[in-house]
Parts: sequence; C-alpha cells; structure tokens
Amino acid sequence: MIKNGLFTIAIGFVVVILGLTDFEERRILILGIGILLIILGFTLYNKGEKKSD
Repeated sequence: MIKNGLFTIAIGFVVVILGLTDFEERRILILGIGILLIILGFTLYNKGEKKSD
C-alpha cells in the first residue's frame, strides 16, 4: 500500500502541474482530479504505514 500511495501521489502532482499549464476551459476539472489523487495517495500511504508498524 505504501508504494501504491506514493505512486498515486506522484501521478496527482503530475496532473496538477498539467492542470496549471492547461487552457482555461478544463483547468478546474484537471486541478480537482489532481488534488483528489494526491489526497487518495496520502490516505493509502498512511494506511500502509500504520499496517507496517
């Protein structure tokens, strides 16, 4: 779960960067998806850390 969380966070950051450089019409949607991916990845990472302890 730790690796899945880190991968999801990385994809989320890439999507946020692409959202910041995209055109106005899809910017909010792409930024929202990126933020949701970062939150999901952080949650997966924390669950994996708690299980490994």
